[in-house]
Amino acid sequence: MTIHDHSLRALRRAWGSLPDPRLADLTGTFEASYVGAPLRTVAPRGLALVGLPRWFGKRFRPTDADAAHLTGVNLLRGADGTGLSETLPMTATVGPSLADGRPALLVTYPGDAPRPWRWVRDEFRPWDDDTLLGMTFVDVPGLRRAPGTPFVLTRRD
Repeated sequence: MTIHDHSLRALRRAWGSLPDPRLADLTGTFEASYVGAPLRTVAPRGLALVGLPRWFGKRFRPTDADAAHLTGVNLLRGADGTGLSETLPMTATVGPSLADGRPALLVTYPGDAPRPWRWVRDEFRPWDDDTLLGMTFVDVPGLRRAPGTPFVLTRRD
């Protein structure tokens, strides 16, 4: 059974039992995918509306100055379906999850990032050696405690 065979509810339940991550788990290039037919249909359209048309995934690299953080970018497919371009920078570190307080890889955008990205917080834990389960949260009062929206990152380098 692959991660994509699980329901959104099952993935949210599994979140608390996944192993604690290491920052190195997020280093590299990852292709994003969605779980469940509704998200596979709605998410790409929604992301296009908020500045990520043809979203491919994410890429993270170590920083020279700070071993506790990674720098990252979102990756977009070219309009013709080939090539990848970088956009919307972000940073990653290990910290407590909004879902359960346990360690997670926390990905955040700068305070001056376009809306809604300045409020978005993605969290990741390893599912297996090449797959990360992601949970997207909106980190503002009133929405912070809402359940995360699961998605998947698969290593591609």
